Amino acid sequence: MGFAAGCLLAVTLRLRRRMGDLERRIALLERLNEPSPSTADAGFPAGDGLSTPMPGKSEHEADEREIQAEDGAAGTFAKVFPEEFPRIGGTPSSSAVPSTVEVWSVRIRAFFTEGNVVVRIGVIVLFFGVAFLLKYAAERNAFPVEFRLAVVAVGAIALLALGWRLRLRRSGYALILQGAAVGILYVTLFVAAKLYHLIPFPLALGFMVAVVALSGWLAVLQDAPSLAAFGAVGGFLAPILVSSGGGSHVMLFSYYLILNAGILGIAWFKAWRALNLIGFVFTFTIGSIWGRENYHPAYFGSTEPFLILFFLFYVAITVLFAHRQPLRLRGYVDGTLTFGVPIVVFALQARMVRGMDWGLAYSALTMGGFYIGLAALLWRRAIIGMRLLTEAFLALGVVFMSLAVPLALDGRWTAAAWALEGAALVWIGVRQNRTPVRCFGLLLQLGAGAAFFHALGQPTGRIPVLNGVCSGGLLISLAGLFSAAFLERHQGRLRRWERWLHFPMLIWGLAWWFGSGLNEISRRLSWKHERWASLTFAAFSFGGMGILCRRVAWPSLRYPAMFWLPLLGLLVGLRWTGSPNRHLFADGFGLPWVLALSVHLYLLRCFEGEWRSGFLTLWHLAGLLLTAFVLTWESAWAVHRVVEGGRVWWTIMWGITPGAAVWSLSARCRKPPWPIRRFPWAYLKAGPSLLAVFLLLWSLSTTVVTGDPAPLAYLPVLNPLEISQTFALTMILKWARNSQDNPQTALSDSAGPSASILRIIHGAVSLGVFVWLNGMTARTIHYFAGVPFTVSALYRSMPFQAAVAILWTLFALGAMVVGARRKQRAIWFTGAVLLGMVVLKLFFIDLGGSGTVARIVSFIAVGVLMLFIGYISPLPPRGKSRVRQPDESPTTRSV
Repeated sequence: MGFAAGCLLAVTLRLRRRMGDLERRIALLERLNEPSPSTADAGFPAGDGLSTPMPGKSEHEADEREIQAEDGAAGTFAKVFPEEFPRIGGTPSSSAVPSTVEVWSVRIRAFFTEGNVVVRIGVIVLFFGVAFLLKYAAERNAFPVEFRLAVVAVGAIALLALGWRLRLRRSGYALILQGAAVGILYVTLFVAAKLYHLIPFPLALGFMVAVVALSGWLAVLQDAPSLAAFGAVGGFLAPILVSSGGGSHVMLFSYYLILNAGILGIAWFKAWRALNLIGFVFTFTIGSIWGRENYHPAYFGSTEPFLILFFLFYVAITVLFAHRQPLRLRGYVDGTLTFGVPIVVFALQARMVRGMDWGLAYSALTMGGFYIGLAALLWRRAIIGMRLLTEAFLALGVVFMSLAVPLALDGRWTAAAWALEGAALVWIGVRQNRTPVRCFGLLLQLGAGAAFFHALGQPTGRIPVLNGVCSGGLLISLAGLFSAAFLERHQGRLRRWERWLHFPMLIWGLAWWFGSGLNEISRRLSWKHERWASLTFAAFSFGGMGILCRRVAWPSLRYPAMFWLPLLGLLVGLRWTGSPNRHLFADGFGLPWVLALSVHLYLLRCFEGEWRSGFLTLWHLAGLLLTAFVLTWESAWAVHRVVEGGRVWWTIMWGITPGAAVWSLSARCRKPPWPIRRFPWAYLKAGPSLLAVFLLLWSLSTTVVTGDPAPLAYLPVLNPLEISQTFALTMILKWARNSQDNPQTALSDSAGPSASILRIIHGAVSLGVFVWLNGMTARTIHYFAGVPFTVSALYRSMPFQAAVAILWTLFALGAMVVGARRKQRAIWFTGAVLLGMVVLKLFFIDLGGSGTVARIVSFIAVGVLMLFIGYISPLPPRGKSRVRQPDESPTTRSV
């Protein structure tokens, strides 16, 4: 049998040589009969494949960049106030201005001597009498309570109607009647709700709101501040006159809150100083008396909101009073309310927070910040007549901020205050062009840092963030960052040797910022939650750099923002080396990582005009690869967790997820979004190329994996591992094809990979397919023939050797057929080399398996296939390979 086969092979080779000689002779005769070059130039068409169209140039338009940014808060107080403070509360002082005692004595004498004095006094007496009558009747039950209250309410309404009817004939008298009626209605509603519980207190408050609105409307309509004053006095006195010494302070302050809301509403339309003072005096006097007699620390939660609301009401009334002045009095400020409100409120707050750690210091800090913010708002609005009030608010803010430092009684807070003072000195030194002042400000901040470290041994507050360690460090950081930004923004005013100082101050400020934040997280949270909290804090911090870059002229921020992506890569690397089998999003890390990657893109967008083009492209590419790695890792863990089986489910996702990324980046899109449109090289060429290389390496490396698809049964080709390998190789070919003729490639510098690069890609994919088929063959023998999946066991297995011999021969057949059809000798010789390896393997390996069916099958199958190859795929002639036409796909008739 072997002798006959040998003879047949020799005869076949001899016939092949003779046929080759005949073919060469015929080709020589055909060349002798070809027309001359001059004839070809005379107008005959060029040969097929010798002319190719010139590639056209394509242009892409860059995104419009924002050339204007919103003005930020950094330029709010860019100017100082050159004028001196005029006297708060009135016109400029003179020697003829009477004293306060003289003014009030004149007003009291006029009240009792001018106008209809009898009616005024009569109304006051009547008001007290009605109140006493109601109280007496309530104590003795003389009449049914419903009847008594109804009679009083009807009388008040009749009195109000009479006053409205007389408003045109006797306006003064009518206003007094209306004021008395409003006060009686207040008393009636309060008594009905509080003493007799005839109506729910919320409903009574609703009626009182209506009365407040009615009195305010009548006063504004008639331009009668006296009516509003009578209504306000009656409303404030009502709970005092009917009180029996008990009751709920929440009801009392809710009632006063409604009255003050009415005064605020009137202040929106009228600048009635007397009404404002009545509300201020009654509210805080009664509140102070109640606090001295009845306040207990347990009432803090139910009284603090009322104090804050009263404070906000009268600050708003102060602003409205200055704004509603006539043009000739613009700039007039009510000094009593401007300075009296914060002083009284702070005194009451001091009584309420007594015994609380840092309570008064935080109160001063909050009040100072509020006044400074309000001054900034008024300054930005640039309202006519608000200059003096703005300066007063700014002064109050500075005073309360300074007062917070000694109240804290902590060296760390003192250090923070020094840092803020140092930043203020830097600001003043730059504005006034005084070098020693700004240098002292910088040194004071460094000294503040040293003092802060010296005081670290002191006890730490129990409140997160709002404690001496964290808040003090953050304030030092803000002082350093402000100094850095201000020095950089005004370098034209600095000396030459000072112009680099903003860099150390920027590093100083960021070091304090991150150190304080991460230290507070470490102290307050467990190790499990510390990591995601730290990542979230860092993401918001770097995102803030992008926001400041857009809104404030601060170019130096582009340097620290560059480190965000390397930091993320370092965190991923540490996590991977520590526990790669765990997923990255464990312990609540999912949302922080999504936020972190989003911040990366946001920074790239913000600093697009600040970073160099090459650096931006590199960072886009690195971000793309990092995102692909994170998604692959997480998807691998998720699939492995859902399908509790072999490790193959973890392995296949490392091919599917990058393959899906290549597919999405290679998809056709005529209007790709940012950043693909802006950086096509990173997202359309380099990124998919690197992912394709990874897919090829992954496909080759997974050949040695058993691919146990538990809990599924193994089926050749139709198993998860081999399907994913097929998908990966297909995505490589898809990327190669789309990168050649996808309209998106017009955005990049070149139209796509060259012909030589495409040949390399096709060769690499062919190698991947060859290795994949060998791995599939090995796994099939392993599962169906029971051969262990090891190199030694498979080497000794004759079924495996026979299957590999047939597989190699079929692969050689395909390569040689393609080479012959396309007249490409390189492909044909590749198949020939592989066929030679099959022959060598048969004689050096398979021949050793004597007496086995596998050896017989391998030899016969390979021999028949070689005969078939020799018949249908002769060696292509020498010469240039056929040039691919422009409209022909690069993968046409490929392996």
